[in-house]
Amino acid sequence: MKAVRFHEFGGPEVLRLEDVPDPEPSDGDVLVRLAASGVNPTDASRRTGRMGQDIGFPAMLGVEGAGVVAQVGRDVTSVSEGDRVIVRQYLHTYAELIAVPEHVVFPVPGNLSLVEASTLAIIYTTAWAALCVRGGAKEGDTVLVQAAASGCGIAAIQLAKQLGMTVFGTASSAEKLEWAAQYGLDHGINYVEQDFVEEAKRLTDGRGVDVIVDGIGGDVLARGLGALARGGRLAVFGAAGGRETTVPIASFYRGPVSVTGAGAALTSPEDFRMILGWFGEGKLKPTIDRTWPLAEAVEAHRYQESREIKGKSALVISEDD
Repeated sequence: MKAVRFHEFGGPEVLRLEDVPDPEPSDGDVLVRLAASGVNPTDASRRTGRMGQDIGFPAMLGVEGAGVVAQVGRDVTSVSEGDRVIVRQYLHTYAELIAVPEHVVFPVPGNLSLVEASTLAIIYTTAWAALCVRGGAKEGDTVLVQAAASGCGIAAIQLAKQLGMTVFGTASSAEKLEWAAQYGLDHGINYVEQDFVEEAKRLTDGRGVDVIVDGIGGDVLARGLGALARGGRLAVFGAAGGRETTVPIASFYRGPVSVTGAGAALTSPEDFRMILGWFGEGKLKPTIDRTWPLAEAVEAHRYQESREIKGKSALVISEDD
């Protein structure tokens, strides 16, 4: 089969389309012929070595995808050959075939293409974990989503609106904020032109927001504490803006406010099925900015790191749908 691999850490140019052996599924595995793979910031971090993992070379990328079941192990009962499925948070989806445990495959909603389905698993489970599992957001709350036009940002906006919340979001341009407004953003804050803390306070009549969903980290995280209402929660799932910051201890107990970490794995399979059900009902919308063929993974990674992307991008592996 064809797969994208890299033999050293580096920029997008280290990615190569190569011939590799087909995976051999075990009795409890599902062999999926992938139609597409989502492209995520974590793929770029893994490629550059920023994740600090001893991964061994040659290495493969990809943590989510969608395709058609090609074969099932004798112990598999939930899916059959020919079923359209999502592969959730499992390595090596930049490939034509993948063998995965049964518990990481989920049915694709009938109204979605496989390319659209390939982009849902990571951003929606991450956003759900930050918003609800760790952030404890509920109907009627006010939520501030940092980097509103990012994949996880737009997922958090849609989920928050689905649950009856008022959503503020930050972005670097009016264009990105206008785009996010199509998916439910109530109030956009251009952080280049406005102080997002002061604006969040103004929009809430000085109260502050109940929950902040933050994939930026760094000094943005530290400043965000000032935008929280009393008892507010900041859930951080990434560090695109910096892995370190300094926070005065008094910031926590004068509020009092809390900071908590979130990740996609915290979203249960049951909650992910519920989210997919909302897609099936048309209550949530996939947000694909661009797609590339698998052979152009280098260009996909360049775009991912350009800061121009809105929502998600995908690698198209086959035309099955």
